[in-house]
Amino acid sequence: MRLFTLLLGFALAAAGQEVPWQAKLQYIEACSCDLFCPCYFNDHASHQGTGAHSCTFNMGTRVLEGKYGDVNLTGMKFWLSGDLGADWGTKGKADWLVVTFEPKATQEQKDGLMKILGKLYPVTWGKVDFDTSEITWTMAPDGKTAHAKLANGKGDMKLTRAGNADPNRPAQVTNTKYFAATWNSPFNLYYSDHYYKGFSKDYQLHHANGFVITVEMTSDGKRVTSSAAPKKGD
Repeated sequence: MRLFTLLLGFALAAAGQEVPWQAKLQYIEACSCDLFCPCYFNDHASHQGTGAHSCTFNMGTRVLEGKYGDVNLTGMKFWLSGDLGADWGTKGKADWLVVTFEPKATQEQKDGLMKILGKLYPVTWGKVDFDTSEITWTMAPDGKTAHAKLANGKGDMKLTRAGNADPNRPAQVTNTKYFAATWNSPFNLYYSDHYYKGFSKDYQLHHANGFVITVEMTSDGKRVTSSAAPKKGD
């Protein structure tokens, strides 16, 4: 019941006095739009090849640095699958969402992270479900490919860097805000092959939109302050 109550309030501020929180998140993300997301420049998505105003997505995410009150979130991995639908940009309403946590995540970590995500994605979801699975998250040393996978077989993303004038550097979209993030890096652009099959949902996309990005979200609107020296590659 506690988790059910949480999901109903996913897009709302935490009840009562808010504790300080911050999160630095690194995403491997893919959706059903063509490269690059029209959502960032319009009030609707555009489903690949159809013109439909929907966006079925997968996001494999790791927490590089994070804390909600006294709850440490650093090192967590989670996965978001869903559909933004047609009304997220005009009415603040999205269709459905499945949040997958790794088995080692505590209830306190889940609660804290969900409250942060409710700030980062300020929409109301028509339906939210929760799942559990180990999550694989890898970037090639040269940055040309990225891969994220749910061990339960429900989701997989394979990203291949989009071509550019300099093949050793990513094509990027800069000076563009990621949803309600406090700060975000440029969008590094990729083509994606990805799928999700679970909770009566089944979609599979080829040569669709994808990107890798680092996002920060904080309760005070400032940059994330690290409590430890950053690891190589972060």
